Amino acid sequence: MSSLLHLHRSDRPHANQSLPARLMAVTHFVQKQAMDRLLQNRRYAKLSLAYTPYIVLLAERDRSPGELAEQLGISKQACSKVVQELEVLGLIRRRVNPQDSRSSMLSLSAKGLELLRDGVAAVDAVQLPLLTAIGEPRAQRLLEVLDRLCMAMSVELPARVSAVETAIASRTGAQPTRLAVLLPWLSLLVRRRLMASVSQQRFSDLRPGVGQLLGMISEEGKRLQYIANLLGVSKQAVATTAMELEQLGYATRREDPEDRRQIIVSLSARGRSLLREVVASVDDVEAAIRTALGDADYRFLDDTIAAFYGQITVQYDSAGALRARIQQLSEQLVDELGATGARALAQQLISMTRGKR
Repeated sequence: MSSLLHLHRSDRPHANQSLPARLMAVTHFVQKQAMDRLLQNRRYAKLSLAYTPYIVLLAERDRSPGELAEQLGISKQACSKVVQELEVLGLIRRRVNPQDSRSSMLSLSAKGLELLRDGVAAVDAVQLPLLTAIGEPRAQRLLEVLDRLCMAMSVELPARVSAVETAIASRTGAQPTRLAVLLPWLSLLVRRRLMASVSQQRFSDLRPGVGQLLGMISEEGKRLQYIANLLGVSKQAVATTAMELEQLGYATRREDPEDRRQIIVSLSARGRSLLREVVASVDDVEAAIRTALGDADYRFLDDTIAAFYGQITVQYDSAGALRARIQQLSEQLVDELGATGARALAQQLISMTRGKR
């Protein structure tokens, strides 16, 4: 949903400049960068951002699959799929529910607790430059304003955030920063407000995972390779999702007339209709935030999140994504081949690409 808003400059300038859009974009950036750090560790070969809320909820306390689905606001079937993946990865374990033998209870495994501890450290490392740039007094005021906003959007959330902080600290020995807990919960609340105001009946066939790609394209169209670089995923993954969007009627695909090896993806009429509804819902959510905080604190929050967003914007461009990918591959290859093998590979690549552009 955040991508669906913050990259559409041509459709409506306000959309990509909105507080809700930038808030979700900053949250996504922190979580994605933290996950990339974890993936550099061979203990975590397969991770997804979709796992984060499951790990956090189970850190708070053991839950049944049905309770997890209810807390996440998703279907039991969708929840079951992710739970199975987490079990296969050894991050959670299942036991018979002592209160009801027909159901089960889920809890974090030792490996899941290790991931939680390492995840806290990774998030803190990503957030530190953002907070350092705005200074301690401004960072403290930010937490106070976010606490007020959480209370306005959900009276139970501040206590919930404190409970999660305490649970993580007691179970892992790693104390998360309050911002690391506040931002994801607040971003989730904003996303749910936006989705609730978009016509679910007209767009019920659009699964949440494809919204990120949909936000990267426009009426004029973008190359698949450009989108893949921007998202930091493979071209094949983007191509698969683009095909799904086309089948649902939200996008169209065509050959690039300047390079037939490239595919351009564009918004269809239905895709543009969805975007208009989302942008309208942003206005409603933004107005609600302003009402809850008042003009002064709203401007402070908007300016601060905009400052964070400005610091991370460079990470969304294709060059930044390419540099990050090269760094990640380089570290993996040095670990696997050793210094001598890595130098031999470098010479081989230079020889193979000499004279090519």
